[in-house]
Amino acid sequence: MKRVLFSLLTLGLAHGAHADPVKAAAVQSQRALGTQLRVADGGWGSVSAQEVERVLASVIQEFGGAAHDVPLPPVLVRHHFGSPLISYDRALDGAYVIWLSARNDRWYQYVYQFSHELCHLLSRFDLKEHDGEVVRENQWFEESLCETASLYALRRLAANWAQSDADQDLQQAAPLLAKYADTLLAQPHRELPAGLSMSAWFAQNEDQLRREPYLRELNELVAAQILPLFERNPELWRALAYLNVSAAPAHSQFYDYLALWRAAAPQEFKPFVAELESLFGVGAQVEHLASLPGIKSR
Repeated sequence: MKRVLFSLLTLGLAHGAHADPVKAAAVQSQRALGTQLRVADGGWGSVSAQEVERVLASVIQEFGGAAHDVPLPPVLVRHHFGSPLISYDRALDGAYVIWLSARNDRWYQYVYQFSHELCHLLSRFDLKEHDGEVVRENQWFEESLCETASLYALRRLAANWAQSDADQDLQQAAPLLAKYADTLLAQPHRELPAGLSMSAWFAQNEDQLRREPYLRELNELVAAQILPLFERNPELWRALAYLNVSAAPAHSQFYDYLALWRAAAPQEFKPFVAELESLFGVGAQVEHLASLPGIKSR
């Protein structure tokens, strides 16, 4: 399968004074993430790898500040007909490999799928692998964060593409992104049951989440509850870089997991993690955590 590599110049800066502002912004987003985005030919249906790369670069732009502290290596995107995923095995050149199943010009699906896998990358997902085994008990939370990233990117790009005069194709696709996000958020299972707080819901469902982290309907409810936090302050995506840097014990409780995150994060993000602790009703359980291995405030 031939690989298509767009250099920064190919993405738009080489077009001189008349460069497409959308392309130029995509270049800036890749620089901000400290990475190069490559899309392999084949499988995309009626669209080219170049077109796919352009859209995915727009997604990266929305998370451009998230790698502020931890530059990321190159990303290689390939198509397959299975579920979207990011691989623990890297390409020969060290690039992270993301597999998508979106095809043709359904740009809302590309945005939705790629944002989820990019979120795993921003959260440094591979730090959870210990002795060849992935620590799973709190994986549901990362899955929920990545569903949040998908919703966030859909809504942000819908607004940004609608205002773009540089690319009519993206402008025409903007309402479809917005409609897709609205349709997802309107699904009944994403709402808390009447009269139930988030902390009460979590208390009822925590055991199930810990046993099976990929229960989509539960993850999607969590995502809908935390989405407003990121929409109010997009800089919070930077906090993901510290989510998995402290090796939590294999069977750690969720309040331990959040406390390790809060301790590892810079001071500007500690209130955000504390807000999550309060949202899930675990904040009162962290007083003893100063003695946990790996707890060290920045």
